[in-house]
Amino acid sequence: MEEFAVAGVVPAEALVDAASDKEKRSPRKSTRSRHPYLSGNYWPQPRELHLVPCTVEGQIPACLAGGQFVRNGPNAALPPAEGENYHMFDGDGMIHGVYFQEQADGNVVPLYINKYVRTDIFLASSYWGLNLLPSIASLIDPLSTTVRILQSIIRSGAIAFLSGSTRLSTANTSLVFHDRRLLATCESGPPMHVNAPELETIDWHTFPDDAGRGLSRVQGSSSEWITGHPKVDPVSGELLMFGYDIFQLFNPHIRLSILDSQGVHKHFQKPVYLQSAKPKMMHDFAITQKHVLIMDLPLTMSPFNVATAKPMLFFDANLISKFGVLQRDDPDQIVWFETESCMIFHTVNAWDDYNEAGQLVAFCLVACRFKGAKLVYAAGAIEMPQTGEDVVHLYYYRFDLTTHKISHEYALCDFPIEYPSINTQKLSLRNQYAYGASMREGSFDTALNGAQIDVIVKCDIQALIQEPPTGVKVATSNAPPKMKHVTTLLLPQGCYASEATFVSRDPADKTLDEDDGYLLLHVYDETTQDEYGDAPDDIGSEVWVVCAKTLILPPLAKIKLPQRVPYGLHGLWVSGQQIALQRDATFNTKTGTMQSTRATRDQTSVSLIASFYKWSAIWAGKSALHGVSNGRFAISMLLSAVLAVLLTYRALTILLQAMKHLTCTV
Repeated sequence: MEEFAVAGVVPAEALVDAASDKEKRSPRKSTRSRHPYLSGNYWPQPRELHLVPCTVEGQIPACLAGGQFVRNGPNAALPPAEGENYHMFDGDGMIHGVYFQEQADGNVVPLYINKYVRTDIFLASSYWGLNLLPSIASLIDPLSTTVRILQSIIRSGAIAFLSGSTRLSTANTSLVFHDRRLLATCESGPPMHVNAPELETIDWHTFPDDAGRGLSRVQGSSSEWITGHPKVDPVSGELLMFGYDIFQLFNPHIRLSILDSQGVHKHFQKPVYLQSAKPKMMHDFAITQKHVLIMDLPLTMSPFNVATAKPMLFFDANLISKFGVLQRDDPDQIVWFETESCMIFHTVNAWDDYNEAGQLVAFCLVACRFKGAKLVYAAGAIEMPQTGEDVVHLYYYRFDLTTHKISHEYALCDFPIEYPSINTQKLSLRNQYAYGASMREGSFDTALNGAQIDVIVKCDIQALIQEPPTGVKVATSNAPPKMKHVTTLLLPQGCYASEATFVSRDPADKTLDEDDGYLLLHVYDETTQDEYGDAPDDIGSEVWVVCAKTLILPPLAKIKLPQRVPYGLHGLWVSGQQIALQRDATFNTKTGTMQSTRATRDQTSVSLIASFYKWSAIWAGKSALHGVSNGRFAISMLLSAVLAVLLTYRALTILLQAMKHLTCTV
């Protein structure tokens, strides 16, 4: 792709100016992929801008002063060519931010910034000029042969080995703020510490204790992987997270960690064993003040699936869904609940339920529930299994802790809803309202032209629990609103949004109503696209500030950004106080922003991380065999030797091809 030509050690500089000389000399023809999740405003933004002042239409609420609205999402530095596999969840992490800088005169000036997260994968792939990781689409396509899947896995491992990339995370999923650090997450590695508002990439964060012991003693091992959605308890400030390991052949389990507000380990890498024979893809979980809920659902994720001629990521509809409720103070105490096959990618919230005598009797959960995993296929533009419609609905579960049965499970809406958000001060507590993304037509499971969010909904979930809609089926997909206790924001025709983020009008005032605040969301006008359906990079998106009580248009403020923000994943509000108290940062009086006091990875050369990861195969083998006994260690050594032979063969093949090319040239 001409727009994304990569040269030199620092790839971002080569990506800033996208227009090529060829495009200036001749009438432009689209060189962009027609893949539904690369077309239009899904196309990656190649330019990085630094704290550019934005124009404002309307009035910015005073509570936003000093804070920053940040949003993460995949943004491929090297987009695939037409016809190559691609998945919505592929791509390097890019964070877009709007910093509400307070001026000396009291005015607030919004400054836009966007930066790639400088992961090992980003640095190495940009340096070498090729994608290191196989597309998720290659690993989930039901039509992929075992040979093709193995080829993708071996190719990825070989390239990663030779390139020196020690960690495979792209840090492209979400953001969380804990212990005075802003962290970019992805479930294939540890989070990346990023400085706000400059969005400088500082380093991987493995949550080390005073002795330096973090997620794993081996850098880059699967023991470092954590969920893309860690939870911060608003009452205690504790961080709760888990990780899963796709290489477990026996006794699959997750690793649960709970850290206090200062990062001190309360429970760390605590194994919690599943009731399944295979590792599962577990994207999210839920917490209450007393409990943690993990979801053992039918979406298996293991490279060993290929042994049974199945994709690496495979939804087995014959399996049941299992929910484990465990105690935060004693994770060994776990109660399992079973129900019919389903899939949940995002939870909304959970709370403990007490009876009139004050006894804790149940765990209540609200989540976005699919019947199957069609979303995974739709996001890769892959032909989906013929299993009927699968509309995602807001769903309520009540897990009775006395009978160990699910006492309630039913839909709370008759329209599709995903990308949920709440007032985070109510996380783990009984809350009244949830916000989410929806659409006038279609659903998230079948939107093969790229899911387009043109409706934001507000649901009174407590009222809906008491008065649920009737007759909601798996395929029920009404256009919102069609029911009570739901408020909608319908975007103008041609305008589409990303996930909405709630900001309280005054977090310190505990007397405020739960919905007394604002929603921040990115909005893009697709009517500005050219005749090819391409979205020009310099025609900006907008950030809308909407009253969270009423969802009334026009917005209270429209912040006009200097460039396009592609549709992405999850956002976060970082308060001015959080920014001012960040670790490893100091206030720069010249720029008026907090800047890192540590060396950052923004100018890191790939040679500094190129250790060639000599022992990765050995540790992968030990992880796969679930043990370190002499016999298993010997087998893992054998596996590493086989991999070394394959790598040597590949290197010789490349060398012979190069010599042949030179001979032909001469």
